[in-house]
Amino acid sequence: MFRRLSQSTRVLTQIAALAVGTFGVGGGVYLMPVSQSAEIDAMSLRMSRLYTLAGDLTVQVNQAEAALGDYVISGSPMARQRFDDASNRGAAAEAEIMSMAAGMDTLQGSLERLQTANRTWRDRVADPAIEAVERDDVNAIERYKLQSIDDRAAIDGALGSLARELERSAAAIQVRQDDVQTATLLGTIVAFGFLTMAFTVAIVAVRRFGRALERDGRDASILNRFTEVSSFADEDLQVASANLIALGRLASPDASVIHILNSSLDRAVPEASTGEAIANVLPLRELGRCAGVQRGAMYVAEDLSDELSVRCPIYPATTGTLACIPLNSGESVGAVHLYWKQPHGLPLARRSGVARITEHAALAIGNRRLLAALHGQANTDARTGLANTRAFDLALENALHVRVRDAALSVLMIDVDHFKAFNDRHGHPAGDEALRAFANTLRSCMREGDTAARYGGEEFAVMLPGIDHASALVIAERIRARTEATIIALAPGLTDRITVSAGVATAPDHGQDRVTLLRLADQALYLAKSRGRNQVASVLDPTASGVSDDVPQERTVVRSIRG
Repeated sequence: MFRRLSQSTRVLTQIAALAVGTFGVGGGVYLMPVSQSAEIDAMSLRMSRLYTLAGDLTVQVNQAEAALGDYVISGSPMARQRFDDASNRGAAAEAEIMSMAAGMDTLQGSLERLQTANRTWRDRVADPAIEAVERDDVNAIERYKLQSIDDRAAIDGALGSLARELERSAAAIQVRQDDVQTATLLGTIVAFGFLTMAFTVAIVAVRRFGRALERDGRDASILNRFTEVSSFADEDLQVASANLIALGRLASPDASVIHILNSSLDRAVPEASTGEAIANVLPLRELGRCAGVQRGAMYVAEDLSDELSVRCPIYPATTGTLACIPLNSGESVGAVHLYWKQPHGLPLARRSGVARITEHAALAIGNRRLLAALHGQANTDARTGLANTRAFDLALENALHVRVRDAALSVLMIDVDHFKAFNDRHGHPAGDEALRAFANTLRSCMREGDTAARYGGEEFAVMLPGIDHASALVIAERIRARTEATIIALAPGLTDRITVSAGVATAPDHGQDRVTLLRLADQALYLAKSRGRNQVASVLDPTASGVSDDVPQERTVVRSIRG
């Protein structure tokens, strides 16, 4: 019993000695120059904050450039707003770094170089690019695209210099802290373990923070390069392929596939895939069954072999990990599926990077489709769905420009007969319905590659590439006959018909340029109207006014009104 007590006493004595020694060392540390310890602590906190601000500044610079690229490509006010927000946040980070770096001359010098580089980039690249978009200056926008690859060299160099200066400052603080720790550790062996542990934890934290900065920088670089590629992409396939490459570098899936809704929104097509991905064409509304699309945000099934795991019907895997990421740009444009054969806990940081890349892909696809839709609206007559005058003139100019020498190209000018009387008799809504009915008749008589346009009021124009004059007269007669035979439903129990008159001119026989062809076709149209309407007339009719005497004449095709 005594020996136990003695042994316990020894243990208690050792514990007491440990405590006394720890308190003694703690007291010795406390008695060290307080100002020096407080200064080191303050500098460490300041360096930690400077690291954070430097990382945020890097992110904001990258986001500003990415937003600028989006704005130049799409002209979107949202992209411009993101650029301004990122620029403002970056300026705030610069100001705070400059304030906190007071007394650190080399660090302030690096920051001043960064500010100069940022101002230069803003003056030479960003502001001119924004002004070019606002002025719709296509040449200036193209110059920006050409120089956008090299415009960040000075900023990247300044950011690198700032990072190196932060590391040197942190190293200097560390050396100073080591000296204080060494002096303190000489006083006690017991506290050495605790201090070493604290020091080790601090080193691990700094290394983790450094790795986090490196990872964020790498992720930002992937996003930036993908942004550049998608900005220059001409079609959805290029964006889809680049998106999967970027996601592969970021998350390293074993297989991946991106489905994009087609323009008709009746099916989702696998535009690109990697590995042994399940890539099927999806029928109407099938894509909506995807877990990510239903949720409207990324959904990750970490272990598909778990009976309680949600399995995506679009990618019916039964083992491993599957990430379902919707592509939304105001409306759904598709979805991305990433698959790992083995269960893979996708970290939150990786999920954030995946989400950013897919969001940018969705915006790139959505913006391209929006621009295409706006272009279509600008070139389409809203009432009939045919091309408008501007689009027709441009198409005719292009067709004449690329036309092989001596190849035929015919133009029809068509006018609805007595259209004002039709409107007066049935009202303007009925007149609009008659125009739409005639537009449908025109479409039924045309081939792929032909162009029909509402040229103004009740007047229409048709371009027939590769059609000689005789064949054009036959087509014009077919249009006239089908129009006359078409019954137009105007109201319950109320129907009517319309007739049309048409004039025909053909290149190269009658003219080589747009103005001449349209003028001669119009003269032939008025000849048909002067003869009683519901007819097709040729530009070479001997009685047609304005036709040169030295042009070879041919017989006009004239159809009388049929009862």
